[in-house]
Amino acid sequence: MATEVGWKFPSLNHGTREGFNVSAIDMFKSERLQALVREMIQNSLDARKIAGEPVVVRFTLDTTSDLASTGFTELARYLEAAHDLERTAAGKSFYARALDQIEDGSITLLGVHDYNTKGLTGPIYDPPENPQSGPWLALVKGAGMTFKDSNAALGSFGHGSRAPFAMSELRTLFYLSRIEHQEGHETRFQGKSILQSVPLTTVTGENEWCVATGYFGVRQGCLPLTNGRVPSWAIAARPELSADALSVGTSVYIPEPYGVDEEELLWAGVKLAVVANFYYAVLTNKLVVHLGQRERIDADSIAQAFDDVVETDLINTLNPTEKVFERLESARTVRKSDLAGELELDGFGAISWYLRLDGVVGRHVGVARGNGMLITRAAEKLQRFPGLKPFDLFVCVSGDQGSELLRKLENPEHTEFAFDRISDMAERKSAEIAYSKFQSSVRALLRDHASVEIEEEVAVDDLDDWLRGDLGTGSEEEKGEPNRALRVAFKKSRSHRENKQTELTGDAETAGRGTSGGAGKHRSTGGTIPGDGGGSAKGTLRTGMPVRNLRVVRLSAGSGVADVAFTPVDGSRKTLVLLRSGDSETERLEFRTEDEAAAGAPWRTSLEFAELSATARKRLRLVFHPADLDYAIEGRLEP
Repeated sequence: MATEVGWKFPSLNHGTREGFNVSAIDMFKSERLQALVREMIQNSLDARKIAGEPVVVRFTLDTTSDLASTGFTELARYLEAAHDLERTAAGKSFYARALDQIEDGSITLLGVHDYNTKGLTGPIYDPPENPQSGPWLALVKGAGMTFKDSNAALGSFGHGSRAPFAMSELRTLFYLSRIEHQEGHETRFQGKSILQSVPLTTVTGENEWCVATGYFGVRQGCLPLTNGRVPSWAIAARPELSADALSVGTSVYIPEPYGVDEEELLWAGVKLAVVANFYYAVLTNKLVVHLGQRERIDADSIAQAFDDVVETDLINTLNPTEKVFERLESARTVRKSDLAGELELDGFGAISWYLRLDGVVGRHVGVARGNGMLITRAAEKLQRFPGLKPFDLFVCVSGDQGSELLRKLENPEHTEFAFDRISDMAERKSAEIAYSKFQSSVRALLRDHASVEIEEEVAVDDLDDWLRGDLGTGSEEEKGEPNRALRVAFKKSRSHRENKQTELTGDAETAGRGTSGGAGKHRSTGGTIPGDGGGSAKGTLRTGMPVRNLRVVRLSAGSGVADVAFTPVDGSRKTLVLLRSGDSETERLEFRTEDEAAAGAPWRTSLEFAELSATARKRLRLVFHPADLDYAIEGRLEP
């Protein structure tokens, strides 16, 4: 006879049979650790208890061999039934690995613990005659549910509760939460596993199928264990300042997390996720993060944490995705901003902003809301900025009205805004009007600080007959059309463009300047560009294919040393050329590697690599003429 406490996968009762694939989990697989850190920390920030004090989140790593009291011995029977039933290669492999982890005799547990939070409050039981809601039911017992107390809350859909499952090789979690209520304090504990429907005949002897989601706790009603019935291992694994007191807050334990073979890399990956997604939250003392017992990331140390990960070779080892690199650019802007300030918009609320101009290529606005987690760098109506010099802007909308508006536009992954997410047309129109004021304010801010300065303006009348047509002479005495004299402005800064591959036709000749070598010509399809040997060619037409996501970051103001990172276009083009980019001309830049600069070697205008992969990001450190780094730079790869 089954004991009162253990795993319970409820009966399917002739309902829909659920398979191995779970879309709400699959959506987080491409960035398991990043998604875990983003979703767990945002939930903690949303549950802040004492305003004005930071939420503290601790990550720990422990191992247990007590498989009986943790429920894994019983869970293995469900895993075996699923393994026997499953026919897909991916599902079969998952269950085989999960069983191997349990049969190994010990389980590794990644813990995420928060403090200065309210815990998972609300009812633990949801009677049909009187439906209930609250954080506990939304997170532990719900799917696609959310319960937030504040308009500034980061979570919106409830899908984030699946992110930790994507991190577990057993697709299993344990929740421990300490809460306050009218009768005092209460401690709650429950396990949850998402597998697939299986016949219970080989597991419990019942002649029926079960649903895919099961719970560890009180079997009757799938209820949590409370107070004195909470397993001692779960309480002992939660770090506390006092061994005699269990603080209010929540701990989530993730059995057999992916990627913990090298513990140092695990903590480095968590640190990367923190600085990429929550740099502003940490800097403004809304968040403090602990990595095991070794490191504390707070307002005083966040800049060093950024440098430890991003400005060293560790970034190459971690090999983050392009999405993470984009988030890091916004973090870099907060870290190394040239200007910063605050705005107060009527009907929108408070906005904090950080602007970076030095060493920037491209024009991007990163938008965060609520407590500061970055949402997107490609927000609606904030993607094109003609007439502005290269910049990177980070904006955090912390006002309740503005944050609530953006929350309505946000997708479940918290990575973009879209008005189509609002179904009610009247509400959508109102949102569009409010958002238009927001983006107009952002553009006004950028015009104030990132406009291209005009160095000289010349009136040109020689071309009037060609360009003005029959609009008159342009004289002040003429009645009718206003003066249409052509004006030519010379800009100090030129914009960067990511051009498609240039197809040269006809005879194109542009004088060049060289630094070494004899007389020669640079040849391109259908055209000839005279130059002097291997020197750079001012005004040369662009050739080759542009690299993707070029980043040129100067190490310090006025320095000629810069870190260069890019993603190749394919594996066939292996010669890198860097150009100072203008609207009507380009100029090949001279540069050297650090070793070449130290040895006094000649300047070069191209760099050939032995091997390049279209999927692997390339990073190197180069030495330039310092003045060249004041301009927008583009990179191209030639065969």
